[in-house]
Amino acid sequence: MSEISRRNFVAALGLAAIAVPGALALSGCSSNSSSSTSGSSTASSTGSSKADSSAAGKAASGSSEYKLVESGKLICACSPDYPPMEYQDGDQIVGFTYGLMSEVADRLDLELNMVSQSFDSLVTAVAAGTKVDCACSSITINDTRLEQVDFSDPYYDSNLAIVVLKDSGYTSRDDLDGQPVGAQSGSTGEDWVKENLKDNDYTPFDSMTECMSSLRTGKISAAVFDEPVASNMVNGEYEDCEILDVIATGEQYGIAINKDNSGLLDAINGALADMKSDGTLDDLKKTWIEGDGTAKKASSSASEKASSAGKASSSASEKSATADKSGSADSSKD
Repeated sequence: MSEISRRNFVAALGLAAIAVPGALALSGCSSNSSSSTSGSSTASSTGSSKADSSAAGKAASGSSEYKLVESGKLICACSPDYPPMEYQDGDQIVGFTYGLMSEVADRLDLELNMVSQSFDSLVTAVAAGTKVDCACSSITINDTRLEQVDFSDPYYDSNLAIVVLKDSGYTSRDDLDGQPVGAQSGSTGEDWVKENLKDNDYTPFDSMTECMSSLRTGKISAAVFDEPVASNMVNGEYEDCEILDVIATGEQYGIAINKDNSGLLDAINGALADMKSDGTLDDLKKTWIEGDGTAKKASSSASEKASSAGKASSSASEKSATADKSGSADSSKD
């Protein structure tokens, strides 16, 4: 349905609600029905606002209402340790994924609430349907995950990459047979390692930060994860590492949605289709992944801030220890 027809449809429902009192029954939906704006408490204060909100939900989702954990909000889970896709900058979740979901939520007239949790728990959380509405975190669409959740239309194509230290001496993936290799728990990188490397000592990690730290300290000889993230890391914070090989897996990322929420699936697919056609999706890719260095600078800045915070904390501890020693010396003098 085009943008114009959607608006006409919403307007028609609004007029019907005024003309036919019975149409106000639409406002009697539960608090899990879609809401029109981020100011949900204000919007739900009158019957007409509820009717408008319900109509907006129907228009966006192809005439079927969608359910939300919290009225007026789109709660989306992610694992923010994967720059430039999704990562932390201070207390904020940023990156391509945040930009994508912000745009989706805006087009559905919802307030976005991004929540952080481990990658291997994302699909399970969506399948439960009690705390999050969806998950968007560079999740590859595959048959195993489709048994538990539905996925939106693909929004990004990716491959895997093998990352090693620059002075490792490895020249091909065959050199890694029998070597300790790591990947993120629950990821397609993990699947590839188990299926393709012989007699290797595999170690799963909760986050890529842990994985890359172990690579640097020699606990593992290689890390396998998504190529856009690998490229960002070796060109930024991990300049002592390099991509040994790119594995053409042809993976596609999708937004995971509960199987009982087909209305939300339709609504998100509609937003994604509009973003593809009007160039918004391409703009997000150019900004965060492909070109102008925004993501690299942002993720480097985040790492520098974390490092500075660590140094500041260390300095404060040293000062505190010095003060304690001084106090002890004064006490002994007394």
